[in-house]
Amino acid sequence: PPSALRPRPLPPSHQRRDRQQTPARSRIAMPHSFSRDSNVWYCVAGGVAAGFAAGAAVGMALVHVWTPSFCKPKARGVELLYWPGRGLMEVPRMMMACAGYFPGGDYTDGRYDSKTVKDQLDANLGRMPILKIGEASIGQSVAINYYIAKATNLMGTTVLETSQILSIQEHLKEMKQAFHKLIPYGTPPTPELLEKWFTTGATDYSGMADQKSRYERYMKWFTGRLEGVVGSGGFAVGGKLSLADILIYNVFAETLLPEESSLKEGEEYKAEPFYSSKGSAAAIEDCPKIKGIISSVKSDPGVQKWLKIRASAGAYIF
Repeated sequence: PPSALRPRPLPPSHQRRDRQQTPARSRIAMPHSFSRDSNVWYCVAGGVAAGFAAGAAVGMALVHVWTPSFCKPKARGVELLYWPGRGLMEVPRMMMACAGYFPGGDYTDGRYDSKTVKDQLDANLGRMPILKIGEASIGQSVAINYYIAKATNLMGTTVLETSQILSIQEHLKEMKQAFHKLIPYGTPPTPELLEKWFTTGATDYSGMADQKSRYERYMKWFTGRLEGVVGSGGFAVGGKLSLADILIYNVFAETLLPEESSLKEGEEYKAEPFYSSKGSAAAIEDCPKIKGIISSVKSDPGVQKWLKIRASAGAYIF
C-alpha cells in the first residue's frame, strides 16, 4: 500500500501484545449460521474419529474426502423482511443464490405488509427492508447488501476491491436517482420522457466531468462513464463475481416475467429496467464490459436456479 497507509512499526513494549491478538481478518464478526467455515472443527473431528482405527494421518485425510451432513453450511436463523416485490431485496436474494442458499431450507424469504411485522422494524426506523440474523436486525439496503456480500464472499478479497465495489454501488444509486428525478416513482412514463432518458443528455463520457451539463446526465452519460470504470472479462472488480456484478445486472437487466408478477393492467412497465427493457438493452449495446458482466450473472448456476424458484412462486407486485 502507499506509504501513508502502511501501518507504523509498534514500539517494543507493544509488540508482544500485538502478536497475541487475533489477526484482523478473522476478527470480522461473521454469524455462526452463515459462515461456510462455522463447522470446520466439527468436520475435522468427524474425519479424524472416522479414521482413528486406521491412524491419525488417514483420519485427517478423510476430512478432505468425506463431509458429514452436519458440515453442510446453512443460513439458519436468517430472515429477509420485505414487501412482496423485488425492489431493495432482490439483490440480497441473488447474492444468497450465488452462494448456494435458497429460501425454505436455507433461510426465510419473508414477504409482508408493514402491519404484519410492525414490531420488528426498529432497525430501519419502522420501515422495510430488514435483515434478521438470529435476534439481531439490520436496516438500510446498503448495510444489508454489505453484510450478505461479506458473509457470502462477494465483497472482494482486499480493502481496495471492497472500496471499488462500494464505489460502483454508489454510481448506480446516483444513476437511479437521476432517472427518478426525471420520471418520479409512481408516474407512468411517457414515450417522450423515455426517449429523453435513453437517447439524450450529457456526452462527456471521459475525462473531467463537465459541470455545465450536470443536470443532463442521463442513461448514456452514466453507461459511458461506468464502462470506463468496471473491469473486463465479465466481472466488475477483482476478476470474479461480486456484489458489484449483481448490482449491475439488477439495474440494467432485471426483468419480471408475466408469470412472476401480479402487476395491474397498465403497470407492466414496472417489470422492466428503467421502465423499458428495449431501451435499456439499446443503451448498453456499445458497452461490451457491462454486457459481459450481465452475461456472467445471468449464467451463474445459483442465479438460474433462483429465477426458476422465483417464477414458480409468482405474485411479485413490483
